[in-house]
Amino acid sequence: MWAFGSAGCAHTFTQQTQVVDLFRRAVPLALAPDDPRREELKKLQAKQEEIDKLAHKQTGRILYTGLLFLEFQFGLLFRLTFWEFSWDVMAPITYFATIFCLVFGYGYFLITATDPSYQDFMKRLFLFRRRKLMKKHNFDVARFLELQNKCKWPLKA
Repeated sequence: MWAFGSAGCAHTFTQQTQVVDLFRRAVPLALAPDDPRREELKKLQAKQEEIDKLAHKQTGRILYTGLLFLEFQFGLLFRLTFWEFSWDVMAPITYFATIFCLVFGYGYFLITATDPSYQDFMKRLFLFRRRKLMKKHNFDVARFLELQNKCKWPLKA
């Protein structure tokens, strides 16, 4: 039954207000074009892009350092096998060096639960470097995400 009267209207009004509040929290309003928070968001986006470039550069350096280490190991084992010692001496050393690399790769797989592929390793390393750089540069991630959620459209549009 519909209740007409002051108590019924107040109750309905309260429910409508609650619905509007829930809707505003679920779907944030877009920032106006002249809102100063848009400028703050632009600055934070520029700072994040700078941090991403630096993190990508550092990730590449780390990966190339790993390649140089493996090349150095190969060259050293090659030199020791064919010039310094014989294969009889070097066979166990190369066996254990290979086993160490396999155990390291399998341990990485167990700890991260991701494929031990180049793409996954690079992505994980990039995100690690990015978090570290954001902390170093005092980048306010919570504020950045809050402003991104308030701004529905990209800033360039």
